[in-house]
Amino acid sequence: MNCRGDDFSVTYSETQIEQMKKDDLQYFLHPTSSILDMEAWGGPRIIAEGNGIRVKSVEGKSYIDCGAGLWLNNVGFGRTELADAAKEQMEKLSYFQCFNGYSHPLVIELAKKVSAMAPVDEARIFFTSGGSESNDTAYKLARTFWYLNGKPDKNHIIGRSKAYHGVSYGAVSATSLPGFWDGFRPLVPNFHHIPHPHCYFCAWGKEQSNCSLECADALEQKILEVGQEHVAGFTAEPVIGTGGAIVPPAGYYQKIREICDKYDVLFIADEVICGFGRTGKMFGIEHWGVTPDIVMMAKGITSGYIPMGAVAISGEVFAPIKKHGILMHGYTYSGHPVACAVSLKNLEIVECENLVENTAVMGEMLRAKIRELGIPCIGEVRGLGLMNAVQLVKDLENHTRFDASVGFAKKVSNLAWENGLILRPLIDDGLQLSPSLVITESDIDELVQKLAVSIEEGYREIMG
Repeated sequence: MNCRGDDFSVTYSETQIEQMKKDDLQYFLHPTSSILDMEAWGGPRIIAEGNGIRVKSVEGKSYIDCGAGLWLNNVGFGRTELADAAKEQMEKLSYFQCFNGYSHPLVIELAKKVSAMAPVDEARIFFTSGGSESNDTAYKLARTFWYLNGKPDKNHIIGRSKAYHGVSYGAVSATSLPGFWDGFRPLVPNFHHIPHPHCYFCAWGKEQSNCSLECADALEQKILEVGQEHVAGFTAEPVIGTGGAIVPPAGYYQKIREICDKYDVLFIADEVICGFGRTGKMFGIEHWGVTPDIVMMAKGITSGYIPMGAVAISGEVFAPIKKHGILMHGYTYSGHPVACAVSLKNLEIVECENLVENTAVMGEMLRAKIRELGIPCIGEVRGLGLMNAVQLVKDLENHTRFDASVGFAKKVSNLAWENGLILRPLIDDGLQLSPSLVITESDIDELVQKLAVSIEEGYREIMG
């Protein structure tokens, strides 16, 4: 692994740190962050450097980043190869548009590369600047497909509860998590949601022994309710991400695909988090052997070294667009040359270092070691590859949650910060564990030990 080096190098004085925190509170509006928390801390937690799976704060303390940024830093921090690729391309061609029939060598190369990787038949690739743009693009393409096929009223999109698909207006209308709609209504019309599949907290009160995949049947019921003639597509994260790293039961996506085919509904897979190795396969949907019609990508396509996203559409979805002659949609930075250069090098690293295979092995090991802890408030330890969550519960036998007012997962994440982990609390007291794909067994041992200390400290605190 060609990282910047083993040691962190930047140092800041107490005066500099204090001023940075004051300036942050005065000038910077943070995305999805508690202003009250930051004020209580005396300013934000400021990260200065990263190397491998670890980052360093301005105070000089090292942390294991259990979230790989926001589920994205697949190849680890400090990869000089990616910096070199960006520098070389900036000097050669920093930017050129892909509108109006223009192209450049690297966008062609990357489109060919991603097309060969994507789990879509005869994939055509459209590039974006990130996940929200990829989601908006996918929903527009689904509606365009039916419009160009003479069915303009077939424009409704069905998603799921606990889904996160981004925050631009189309994406946030597909998202269904607490708080993301407050103050932003009216949303884009014709978005609907069905209950998400989660066996540990089954919405239908079923056990796996008597389950008939009612969670998948809910899609058919919603299509019939809305009207087959109105439903353009069904969208889902193969593994639900921000909603809790939730893995559906066996057979779920096979049944979803059957329902979509039965009612002429496009299956739209949001691989923004799952894609490029995060689940232990190149794409998450490959665990179920199902082929979507449209796939959204971002995050792992560059490991977050530069903003980029993509959408893959099948040959069937492309056909009416080709016949029409033009797609009236695009972003200034679609196919940005520097992003393409970084993406190509990033994907080369993922393949050459066998990071998908490492992810499958390390993910199994991580979940097993956490389950072995035997801490009484650890309920379900779930996930695929290195896309995982630890479910904290009050009662193991009955899967009873702590009262929301306790904020147990948030309490544990604050203690984890003191113990050298960056640990993100998810809704309903889940803890996100999605480190970089370069993680090793010794790293996992350290992570699990610090996680155990943090959970035990939090549990003692709330239980008295």
